[in-house]
Amino acid sequence: MLEITVVIMIIGTILSLAISRTNFNKTDNRKVFRDMVVMVKEIRNRAKLYNTTYRIAFRLDEKNQAYWVEKSTNPTLLNKENIQLERDSLQQKMKDDDPDKYKSPFQTDATYSKKEKSLPNGYSFKSLESGPQEAIFTDGMAYIHFFPQGMIEPIALQIIDPKKNVWTLVFNSITGQADIIDGEKTLKDLNH
Repeated sequence: MLEITVVIMIIGTILSLAISRTNFNKTDNRKVFRDMVVMVKEIRNRAKLYNTTYRIAFRLDEKNQAYWVEKSTNPTLLNKENIQLERDSLQQKMKDDDPDKYKSPFQTDATYSKKEKSLPNGYSFKSLESGPQEAIFTDGMAYIHFFPQGMIEPIALQIIDPKKNVWTLVFNSITGQADIIDGEKTLKDLNH
């Protein structure tokens, strides 16, 4: 009788550890997605409140991924060519290590965060698709722009979790509302 009790306790302990580890990964996914969604909503609100253009900058390089918030120092006209030119110039600046060579109309917003942020261990950005730029970025710099009218660019942000599952966060351009979709989806896939 005592042996049966010990065996049942051992089985129960193993099951409780296995179940808690499974729930832990789901909680991590929810926390990562929730943090990203809350940040997007907060930056959207700041753009409206302060009547200025904000953006979240993503460095998508495989070994050095990070993101941070920037705001425009003066009125900024955004178009596909200007954004691509800035992206190319920034990549060249990173190679040259000459900080004075290129000056962006956007500067890091230290009121939101004083340093770059990164995803938790095991998570990584796969890609960021920008609707207006008609581009999918998988390396280098990519941006989500937030406008003073309360609108944001239509965006599909793909995140890989520790189990190598791909999740797509899609943000509505008018409301900023986010949808979290299991799998790799592009804006084109979602519009059809």
